[in-house]
Amino acid sequence: MEEDGRSATTRLMKLRFITGASAVALSCALAVVYAFSPTEYSFYPRCLIYATTHWRCPGCGSTRALHALLHLDLRSALHYNALFTLLAPVVLGWLGFCCYRVMRYDRLPQLTIPRELTVCTVTVVLLFTIARNTLFSF
Repeated sequence: MEEDGRSATTRLMKLRFITGASAVALSCALAVVYAFSPTEYSFYPRCLIYATTHWRCPGCGSTRALHALLHLDLRSALHYNALFTLLAPVVLGWLGFCCYRVMRYDRLPQLTIPRELTVCTVTVVLLFTIARNTLFSF
């Protein structure tokens, strides 16, 4: 019986450690993007889809958009990648909620994604990709 208690405590400590380490790693990554502009430094990874097809994928421009968002330049962020700019606060809020749940209640929130939301998200991403490569090409 005592070993079950130790096992549960160890599991909770691991979950909290992983959550804390992930938060620190994300903060460090954001600090790097804040300090080093993707337009000036070449150590950021390049998009393989754009390099091979010259079509901008849904993620193209996300690093530049994140840099602009961190500097509170919403206009530039929308120019680089509007979809990322609109979804970044939602994702950041969800990650914050997950961290809170782990640290406060020792468990991750249960995530059930409805089929309709999945279909809607895929449709929006596809339409965004088509629009940015055909309608708004510069």
